[in-house]
Amino acid sequence: MSVFSEIRTAIANRQRRREQLALHELKARYHAFRIFLENNGRALELLVEADTAMNHGEYEVLQTTTDRLLSVTGELVDGLNLLSGEAYTNLFVLHGTMGERIQEALRTLTTQAATPRCCIALDSLEPSLYPLAGNKAANLAQLQRIHLPVPDGFVCTTRCCRDFLADNDLVSSIRNLMREVEQGDLEISAAAQLIRESIFKASLPQVFMQELRDAYTALGKTGNSKEGGNGRFAISVRSSGVAEDRPDHSFAGQFTSVLNVTTFDALCDAYKEVIASGFSARAIAYRINAGLSPVDFDLAVLCQRMVDAQCAGVMMTRDPARPDSNRLLISAAPGLGTLAVGGLAPVDIYYPWRSDSDGVSTAHQKEPRLRLMDGAEIARKTIREVSAQAGGVTTEAVPESESDAPLLSVDTLQRLVNYGEMIENIEGVAQDVEWAVTHDGTIQLLQARPLRLTTRSGHSLPAPSSAEPLVTGICASSGKAVGRAYLVRNVDELQGAEMTQDIEPRILVLPQALVDAARSLHSYAGVIIDSGNPTDHLSCIAREYGIPLVTSVRNGCEVLQTGQWIVLDADNGLVQPASEHLWNSFAQNVSGASGAGKSAAQIVAPSLETSSSSIKIIGMPEARKALWELLVPLNLTEAYGPTFSWQECRSVHDLVRYTHELAVLAMFDAGDSVMEEAGGLLRPLDLGIPFHFLVIDLGGATRRHEASACGSFLKRAIRNPLCKDDVLSVPLVALCEGLLTPELNWHSKPDAEAFSGIVSRTMLDGRGVRPAGSFNYALAARDYLNLNARVEFHFAMLDAVCGGDAQANYIRFRFKGGGAGLVRGHRRAVFLKLVLEGHGFVTSVIGDLITASLTGASRSVVREQLVMLGRLLGFSRFLDGNMTDDDAPKKLAESFLKGHFDSRDLEEGVA
Repeated sequence: MSVFSEIRTAIANRQRRREQLALHELKARYHAFRIFLENNGRALELLVEADTAMNHGEYEVLQTTTDRLLSVTGELVDGLNLLSGEAYTNLFVLHGTMGERIQEALRTLTTQAATPRCCIALDSLEPSLYPLAGNKAANLAQLQRIHLPVPDGFVCTTRCCRDFLADNDLVSSIRNLMREVEQGDLEISAAAQLIRESIFKASLPQVFMQELRDAYTALGKTGNSKEGGNGRFAISVRSSGVAEDRPDHSFAGQFTSVLNVTTFDALCDAYKEVIASGFSARAIAYRINAGLSPVDFDLAVLCQRMVDAQCAGVMMTRDPARPDSNRLLISAAPGLGTLAVGGLAPVDIYYPWRSDSDGVSTAHQKEPRLRLMDGAEIARKTIREVSAQAGGVTTEAVPESESDAPLLSVDTLQRLVNYGEMIENIEGVAQDVEWAVTHDGTIQLLQARPLRLTTRSGHSLPAPSSAEPLVTGICASSGKAVGRAYLVRNVDELQGAEMTQDIEPRILVLPQALVDAARSLHSYAGVIIDSGNPTDHLSCIAREYGIPLVTSVRNGCEVLQTGQWIVLDADNGLVQPASEHLWNSFAQNVSGASGAGKSAAQIVAPSLETSSSSIKIIGMPEARKALWELLVPLNLTEAYGPTFSWQECRSVHDLVRYTHELAVLAMFDAGDSVMEEAGGLLRPLDLGIPFHFLVIDLGGATRRHEASACGSFLKRAIRNPLCKDDVLSVPLVALCEGLLTPELNWHSKPDAEAFSGIVSRTMLDGRGVRPAGSFNYALAARDYLNLNARVEFHFAMLDAVCGGDAQANYIRFRFKGGGAGLVRGHRRAVFLKLVLEGHGFVTSVIGDLITASLTGASRSVVREQLVMLGRLLGFSRFLDGNMTDDDAPKKLAESFLKGHFDSRDLEEGVA
């Protein structure tokens, strides 16, 4: 062998070693990237777990979960630095500082939580606290949350009852008495009397007494001016049992209600009265007959401002005697209505038609509102109960001039019907609603519970059938809401929505969990997401705000339309149609009564206050809010904006988002660097079309063939091309399938006018962290694709994971117009925007640059969209010549979305 041959062989061997080393390093980076993605998903899961534990007061779980979260986010910071060559070491300091602040906030929260609250204001009663508050208080809190007219108040939790009985050694004696009753050794009435005497002799615990006094004083400060300046006000004290006000056990009439309580001492006595009624003879008998334990100490006590009632009564949203008649049943009694509940005084009975009944609009051509009075039975009222000046209630005669007059006007009856149907619409079942009307005509809702309908034979009837759901999904944040659907497909539309002050409540509909929506989530009554999961960013935030959210809907953006009235039942994952007439009437009623000065959006939306820098959640304890702000909020929402910086990371959620975005960019950088070193191991993909790129196999992406060891990098690459059948990577196979769509025209020529300006204009994208158009290559693994390619005079960047874990799957796509000029380039970007949004992507357009993303989708959905992207790349190669006016992008997009992929067929119609 000649010296020259030996030198050439040595050079070739050295080059191959460099190539192998470069490829080995790239594969190591890729595996580090996949570990990073797993940690990213785990971090989001832990965020949700921590959020849930915080909401439920599970502080031991919260401590453990937070420790794990900090550990995993530390791994994310370490992983990013491994991928980027230690370019972000400052994040270690940030992570450490953030961890110290989180642990301090957690210690403060757990210390304060060691002494749980006994009394909780109704407007601060979060869903997580409902089990402590009983069903009556929980139902009213939910109605108050959407600003229905419910009197202010507070609830003494079930814990108060247990502590009260335990502190006075009453628990064991009550159990012993109940055992004697069960054995037949003691009459129920005798046991009840003994328990009552013991309760009234007992003292309330000092801690509870202080909280009760504080809550009572705070409630007094919420009154209006008509009560005078002496601080005197009256409250009602009622039971709110955990098993009470349910469809299977209503406990109707089993517990005592104490009305018109005017002093704190009287409140303490009233509390004991209500607790004692839980062990009355009839309550014990009811529990035994219902198959419930007679010694469950699960009674909460609800205290609310008394209503200055001109009349009161009960509304059943379906007439129990005729459930299919399309009528409600409303009873009305003068004064407080208490005599009517016991059947001791005559009442007016009304059978108004439901708003969707034909009887309202067509019968006998009668004016619809007057039809509300059809069939009304007006009684002669002689006595009524009213509040006594010194406290308590008293009976008085009804003036002769009022005895035969209807208690409800047509207007008031219509408002009651609206409220009843609204509550039924939200809850999804017929309702039994207690109400009162004040002397100034304001309606107050005092109770709402499911109505149990039965046939004459006593068999239960199902609840009124609701309309078929428009779409269904998975509950990510519980609750119910009603409003107009508001579809948002891109960041620009979202920003436009933030500037719009609609008079109706809005329910946001998104193609995916768009993180930019986080900052405006508070302005919506609910959220519907096509592609997402309960662990994603928006779901986590929605739970803390108490905003109902349904995710994984798939077809919400196709079925729902902006402006359509809908009911969002997140608890059951349902979206149903709502009556526009009903909700417009509701908005008018509330605005004219208790909601004066508020828009309907303010009336229905959750109780939030906003400022320019943050969102304040009303009612959240300060200690919990401090920890929540360090963990949950997402402040980094614009990945390509000027504020996307490590210095803007104020929460763990921010840190997770920031590291993920930079890790994706680091993989592009890794591909760039290996191009210079691993030439002989790069394989061109020959699809038989004029779209070429080199493939870097990171593992399992292609079939292996022995490469030639001789010649230059370019010669060796050409000698070992890949064909379509050699590709095993799932996302790359999908992209190739789209590129090879038979209808695509790969052999047309560029428009002469567009082509003429190419040499004089830049074709690179300098706006992002990494410019598009640096090299033509694809990093590929079995379920991963990272493509950076020049498409004629345009540049595309694509990064995708298409695997079995929907939470880890995503597509990120960037496309920049080439040298056709900014006007035509922008039109091309608009065309791409319309197509991508039609396929569920969220987009952003700046000049001729479009950025699009799809996250949280299943493997089949990601694969389907990658096929579409392949077609889109082929379809859009030479469209500059068609972009002659501003209407062209829409026409071309409509054609593509209809499945017409040959641009030659469009030139004559568009140009």
